[in-house]
Amino acid sequence: MPVTKVIEIPHGKLGVWNLTEPADKLAGIFRFTEEEKTAFQNIKNEIRKQEFLAVRLLLENLLGKKAEINYNKHRKPQIKNKELKISISHCAGLVVVLVSHSQAGIDVENIYRNTERIAPRFLSEKEYDETENSPNPSLSRILYWCAKEAAFKFSEHPEIEFKTHIQISPFKINSTGGTFRGSLCKKEPTRQLAFQYFFFGNNVVVYCVEQEIMKK
Repeated sequence: MPVTKVIEIPHGKLGVWNLTEPADKLAGIFRFTEEEKTAFQNIKNEIRKQEFLAVRLLLENLLGKKAEINYNKHRKPQIKNKELKISISHCAGLVVVLVSHSQAGIDVENIYRNTERIAPRFLSEKEYDETENSPNPSLSRILYWCAKEAAFKFSEHPEIEFKTHIQISPFKINSTGGTFRGSLCKKEPTRQLAFQYFFFGNNVVVYCVEQEIMKK
């Protein structure tokens, strides 16, 4: 299976797959359970079929064995019958899966996605000013958006306001990737988050764990 990249992270690992294979080819190598077969057959869109299979094949590669994914009442993914946490993201032919013994979240976005129009909806006034005054406002907005998506996936709460509940500390963008900080303040106590990011082609991947986990 063409896994493009596997990265060890604190208490877990993440995989990246540059998805080029059609769904029927992936289906030929995937070991379906009856539940998975039913779910797959109900998907009509070719891209969604590819992503469904790629996520599960990538998870199997990361774990070294077959594992099923189900979703909780808030539609967040879980690894069935496992204590491991999972976070999933995909965009334009790229699939990323993160597995961890601790809470974590991940997101991937194309760096050329235009977020200028929606920026006031997901950035606080301070964050908006920080991105606008950065050397590359467009890329800065993408990183903030990715970080907030990752923090949302990290959170156990379904109703998260990106603009007010997730706060990103100022940072300088490094072309080779890097780290920055943020917080999730939906409920007390505030969760302090550590973010890491790297670039993959025209995409950026951002993932987060709690700061204390990153230090271990």
